[in-house]
Amino acid sequence: MSPFFAAIFLHALCLANAVNDINFSTVYEWDKLDFVWPSGANSSNNRQTFNPNYVHLRYMAVFGERLFLSLDLKNEVPATLVWLPKSGTSTAPKLHPFPSWNLHIKYREKCDTIKVTQGIVADPDGRLWVLDDGTDGCSSKLWIFDLNNNDTTDRVHQFPDAVVSHSIGGRRMYEIVLDKLPDDDLAYIADYIAEHIIVYSRKTDKSWTVKTPGRSWFFLAVSPNREARQLYLSDRSYSNELYSVFVSELKNEGGTAGPKRIGKWREYAYRIVIDNANILYAAFHYKTYLSKWNISEPFREQRVHEVARLDCSWPFTFALDADDTLWMTERNESGGVLRHKLFKAAVGARPHLLTALPTA
Repeated sequence: MSPFFAAIFLHALCLANAVNDINFSTVYEWDKLDFVWPSGANSSNNRQTFNPNYVHLRYMAVFGERLFLSLDLKNEVPATLVWLPKSGTSTAPKLHPFPSWNLHIKYREKCDTIKVTQGIVADPDGRLWVLDDGTDGCSSKLWIFDLNNNDTTDRVHQFPDAVVSHSIGGRRMYEIVLDKLPDDDLAYIADYIAEHIIVYSRKTDKSWTVKTPGRSWFFLAVSPNREARQLYLSDRSYSNELYSVFVSELKNEGGTAGPKRIGKWREYAYRIVIDNANILYAAFHYKTYLSKWNISEPFREQRVHEVARLDCSWPFTFALDADDTLWMTERNESGGVLRHKLFKAAVGARPHLLTALPTA
């Protein structure tokens, strides 16, 4: 290869790998995350077993002036669903259990409380949808809370055994995303173990499965509410592959859908989100960057944010709000010291459920 063409090739390669950084600003920083503890007899018991090193932020949702976060289930962590204010006087605010401590009682036989929060999502009508994987002896549930009515419980759906196994070893719920129809709200849910997609209708309070033979799913995202919208899926097989399926294929109870492969990430994604301007954001295990792809164009991964060493398998979680802002947490385990940060950035787009932005 001549020096001239070699220079062109290297320049093109640099452009392909360049980072188009998002302008994040820091909102909060924590050396140690802590809780707003209950008063009374239960307070001392919670404090004695709590260990901030076991707080892992997994999913995020935003509505109004609050951010909602799900946490890994650990004996050292007293609640798996919490909230933070989007702004406040403290630079390191404490975590509030959502909706209250009463729904986070850990007694094995008490199944009418939140056990293991996995995916969470807030809809435009002010409802927080919470996927609860359950524990041994307590089956998985879908909780829906009314954020506009003092966080009251709007609905608790117990998944039938035919939809989600009531055996703790027969299920592994991971992700929930929403699809808003003119007369209904549908939730699509990933079960890491099963070779199907779970669908829930709020109108009928009914859930069902659509088979995807040979494949089970890890993370999901829905394209904006337009014609021929699609559900994007991350394969659980660590193949880095991204798939999509038309949501029209998911309304046939007991039917079969055929997700199509549309691209392959450089690394294994653990979180994907799509905004209402057709931009899909992705985060990757043990990687210190985010990528994006415009789903209206051929698949092309582009890095949009990168930081230094973090030494964490799940370093980021993120969500969009109605004010065109992308919120993101960062977990940093490098240097033997655990630190957390919350960032925000104006991105000019909103969650996929909100009205699409006007075209220029």
